[in-house]
Amino acid sequence: MKNDFILVLGAGGNIGGKIAHELLAAGATVAVAGRNRARLQQFENKATILAGDFADDLFLQQAFENTTTLFLTVPDEHLANPAATAARLGKLLQASRVKHIVNISNSIIAKAGAPTRLVAFEQELNKLAHVPILHLRCANFYENLNWGLHTPYAPDLKLPYIASYEVARVAAYHLLSPGFTGKTVAVLLGPRDYSMAELAAAAGETYEQLPYTSANEHFYRPFNEGDFEVEERTSDNTSQLRDARFTLEYFLENDLVRQPLSTDQ
Repeated sequence: MKNDFILVLGAGGNIGGKIAHELLAAGATVAVAGRNRARLQQFENKATILAGDFADDLFLQQAFENTTTLFLTVPDEHLANPAATAARLGKLLQASRVKHIVNISNSIIAKAGAPTRLVAFEQELNKLAHVPILHLRCANFYENLNWGLHTPYAPDLKLPYIASYEVARVAAYHLLSPGFTGKTVAVLLGPRDYSMAELAAAAGETYEQLPYTSANEHFYRPFNEGDFEVEERTSDNTSQLRDARFTLEYFLENDLVRQPLSTDQ
């Protein structure tokens, strides 16, 4: 029998890759899964590499075969129908040996009067009675700024932001020592809320609010009009910044990708 492992879905992406590195640094037996094998090559000779598509039932079934603990992140296109995706995963997990799941979610819990897609997906996953699930409701990653420092967000609209390195550290902790039971939520809001004007200024730019487009108005308008709900900030869910990589300054110096000003966002 092959060794059991912690499986990280989406390991070729921003958060999944960081979680996999945290787990490997802790000496865990890890499998990494993703669509793009080239993006998984960083784990060659360090982890079991599983290249395949989330939409492929056989691929997921085989990936779950020797998995005891799962980090779950779902491609955005599969969140269009949260109930169907959760039901599909439930069937595949029923025959697996997965005992715990850490699922990535978001601290924006409602928008325009309805649960956000990630929270709706949480609610559907919670119907899976046979496996404990921890939902990490995270603030926006600083990497969101790589979409552009200038957006249709109102300049003074404040939202919580967090370093993906910090989320990876917390996720890895729970994957390594999965003591949670039932269906639980952990909220991670970063050190404080920031406006886009503040974030742009920290990056040395003057913020310019872009106009809505037909493609993005449904996303930005509810925020600008206050039609959203975010997790309440407490001392427990506010970052203590115990690592330099957890700070905005580290992101701006090391991971910010400057984008030209555009009205096409």
